[in-house]
Amino acid sequence: MKEVLVTIQSVYQYLEKLGPKKSFQILKNLGYEKLLSLTGKVPKERLIVLTQKLSENTVVELVNQIPERVLVEMIRENSDDDLVYFIHSLPMADLALVSRSIPPADVSLLSNTLGKETSIEILKTLGMDKSISLLKEIPMRDFLWLVKETDVASILALVSIMSVNDCKKWIKTRGIEELPVILKFFGVENTLAIFTKLGITKALELLHLLGTREMLELSLLISTMHLDPKKIPDLHLIKDKFEKVSKTAKKTKPKKVVPKKKAKKSIKKK
Repeated sequence: MKEVLVTIQSVYQYLEKLGPKKSFQILKNLGYEKLLSLTGKVPKERLIVLTQKLSENTVVELVNQIPERVLVEMIRENSDDDLVYFIHSLPMADLALVSRSIPPADVSLLSNTLGKETSIEILKTLGMDKSISLLKEIPMRDFLWLVKETDVASILALVSIMSVNDCKKWIKTRGIEELPVILKFFGVENTLAIFTKLGITKALELLHLLGTREMLELSLLISTMHLDPKKIPDLHLIKDKFEKVSKTAKKTKPKKVVPKKKAKKSIKKK
């Protein structure tokens, strides 16, 4: 009973701090039960600060679109400044999708490591669906390791040209440990050019066939050669000629000569 009274008191203190107009709108649109439940799980001071920095419509949308359990975890794991920045930077539908799909603790880790501005840049550049799909394939700490070993711009450029299936195939086949090595050796633009030319499937087949070190050494060897692009043969012409030669060879193929059986000599009876 005491806990209920304390919670009710917290609700009234919360509404009082917001002023009559804002508190009335929020109470009207959310209902007393939702407020009572939320104030019982989140520190009153934090709710007051967050609500003061947001419009009443945004507060109502936030509570209505994000499950209470997730919202409470979001508030617990992230700072007020980060939360307000995320809420103002993303459409509510995207924010709700991210909050339901990526653990709030992971979002906090991303923001604390790279900064809230960079975190939003990653989500917006890759898109919500792609970001969520990728972070389901690799843990957040592994993603942050990858960014640390390269840089945000390189990873965004690389992942932007790859489909979600390409990314999944690469992670499943090769993991992520080789990517910094490849990006540093070839450079971002050359890596993108190779992937665009070969496609991810053939690039993976080449890595599997040669191995990473051998592929890098072969690439270095080829880069020292003075090759004339004009001497690249037209493979279609070669194919046509090969097919014509094959057909001609089949037509002129000599027939096998079957040796005639020798006639048996007949011995006359005396």
